[in-house]
Amino acid sequence: MISDTIVQHCFDLKTVDEISKSRMFNGELNKAIDAYNFIKSLRFATNISTNKNRLDFEAQIEISKKAKLGKRTTKKSVEMMMKKLTNIFLALLLIQSLFGVEAKAQEHANGNAADVVILVDFSGSITDDPRYPEAEKKALQNLVNVSWPAGSNIAILAFGAADSRNGGKPSTFPMCKDQNEVLLSASTIDTWIDSCVKTIGTTPVGPMTDHNKAIKKAVEILSSSNSVNSSKFVLLMTDGKLDVDNLNPVNPDYQGTGEEKDEQAINELFLEVLPEARSKGIQIWPVGFGDVNRIELNGYAPEGGQPGPDSCQREIPRAVIAEPEDLPYEINKIIRQVTCLGEYKQGDNVDLPLPGYADSATVNVKHGEGEEFKILGPNGEEINGGGQGTESTVDIPNPSGGNWQVVSDSPVTVGYWWESSFEPVITCPVEGSNEVVVSVIPSNNGSESTASSPIFSVEVIINGQKQVVDLELGETELLYLDEGQNSIVADASVQSLDQPGILSFISTEEDCAYSIAIETTIPEVTEDEEEVVVDLTIDCELTPDIEECKNDLDIPWWLLLLLALTVLLILWYLWSKRYLRTGTFVISNNSGEQGRIRVLKKSTSLAFNVNEDAEQGSQVTKSSPEVYGTYEVTKGKKGSDFKITGPTGSGNASERVLVIGDKISLEDGYQVEFEDGFNRKPVVIDADNPFDSDNLSDNFSNPSVDLEEESDDDSPFS
Repeated sequence: MISDTIVQHCFDLKTVDEISKSRMFNGELNKAIDAYNFIKSLRFATNISTNKNRLDFEAQIEISKKAKLGKRTTKKSVEMMMKKLTNIFLALLLIQSLFGVEAKAQEHANGNAADVVILVDFSGSITDDPRYPEAEKKALQNLVNVSWPAGSNIAILAFGAADSRNGGKPSTFPMCKDQNEVLLSASTIDTWIDSCVKTIGTTPVGPMTDHNKAIKKAVEILSSSNSVNSSKFVLLMTDGKLDVDNLNPVNPDYQGTGEEKDEQAINELFLEVLPEARSKGIQIWPVGFGDVNRIELNGYAPEGGQPGPDSCQREIPRAVIAEPEDLPYEINKIIRQVTCLGEYKQGDNVDLPLPGYADSATVNVKHGEGEEFKILGPNGEEINGGGQGTESTVDIPNPSGGNWQVVSDSPVTVGYWWESSFEPVITCPVEGSNEVVVSVIPSNNGSESTASSPIFSVEVIINGQKQVVDLELGETELLYLDEGQNSIVADASVQSLDQPGILSFISTEEDCAYSIAIETTIPEVTEDEEEVVVDLTIDCELTPDIEECKNDLDIPWWLLLLLALTVLLILWYLWSKRYLRTGTFVISNNSGEQGRIRVLKKSTSLAFNVNEDAEQGSQVTKSSPEVYGTYEVTKGKKGSDFKITGPTGSGNASERVLVIGDKISLEDGYQVEFEDGFNRKPVVIDADNPFDSDNLSDNFSNPSVDLEEESDDDSPFS
């Protein structure tokens, strides 16, 4: 530094020890350090008392009174105090920059900096749809496209539910390498986000869904000393509803049956965890995708922390329900709302530059009570706003590119942001070329505007080989293919954006072929030679017996008809196999038979309920699968005839397989078997008198055989 060089060369002072012993600076170093410690203590105290990083004018007045700076006016007292503090800071800054005094000031973060914990659903249902884990991956990868305010910190946790099986698994787990549940700086997110993404697809937590323990862990992190920003919020990404245990007793965090454990989790969440979050100003933003419980998620947000009256947030916390492919966009949008990343300007004629590729723009105007204003577009557009209240928001769909203006009779504060979607374009090579053209275009509005284009990082994978190119709108890049069929996948992202924009991206997939053309040179005919044209056309009607006219695939019509009938018969047989076998289920216990349930023709499933309190012999009735205590019967697989699932809602539900001729156990000592008239034990007939009437048994004398039962519909030959 220049100041360092001047002091060293002019005063020949190179160390702190030399400064403290010099006559010129004798005692000044210790005074500066004492002054710094005083200021540090003062700042700490004022931050705690005002809960702010900045002091407003009223707080400065109170401090000046306590400082006893003399009987001056309030304004002069403040000016004198701030002047003294400024001088002390300047002296301290000079000494620290020149000689490295070990008195480090607290790092100043952006006023909108936030500490955020992102909870990623790792429950078993995530794997039911391949779109879900892919959406979570893209949502995390898209975090690098957020213009995080300086000083922001992030923690990313996987969550499921605690599981005591197989050595035990926790309800939450830090996803990022070396994170150890500590908030990491958003400024270096591009160096560690890939380690978080790689965790998706593994099973570090139990398979159920415990929102309570996940949010509780997030609140603990945001309540620790590592969380230094006043703005704190939790992003809960989930595809399901709270369900902590349906395989009792697996989850050791709660007691009782599955339903009782769910009730304990809900009570703890709403009576302890969310009230603590609210008292500490920790906002809860649930983001649901898939088969979620919208009412349940909507209940989380209002019970957590809320923005204060001085907050620049445009929305209060709420649940967001999105399609899986929209998850990255919605996460980006929430972060911008919470960290106030819109552009804010003041005046009575405020300019709002909007790019031509924007899909929409939002303008938020804070104005006087009931005052009106106008928004004027570059092509003569005019939008009226205001007229009531002190704040108005105007949405502009597909705005024209250029300079928009907010015009009012008195100064207003204007915040604005725009949204746009982009996708890479892959143009396959023309015939004989191996050049692929890569570019980026807006996805929705078809704009050809390239003004104020962000720099896109386009990742192109050709047959598994990755290449990355940087492009702006309107630019192209050439890539080269190998011979043959080439599978190409392209994704775009933006590392940084100096505009108030919310970006989303669409992936592109393309198959391009490249083949080497073989050219045949035909010798030119000289003028002295006569060109001879030979007609090689063959008329098969005149010469049907020659080799060129024979058709090896001439199949007789009757054979085609037979093949068609065979295919239809196979399809009919497979269609019929989906039905349950007709017959009767017999349910019994130690006291004997308690009821029968008949399987009607073409039934794909049935359900029955066992009521222990009913009369003997009448304890079994038909039911619906969702009714408590019901057993549901469906078609069996892999060698079994039936699959019996239940009892519903008991906490002991399980799957049982039944083979005709066997008898299996149900809950509470009941048993079930199946009769269809063919699985009876054979009747032994006396060989000496085979015609004895006591030995005869047929459908008319055997009451267990249903006389109305027809031939088996499952057989294609019935």
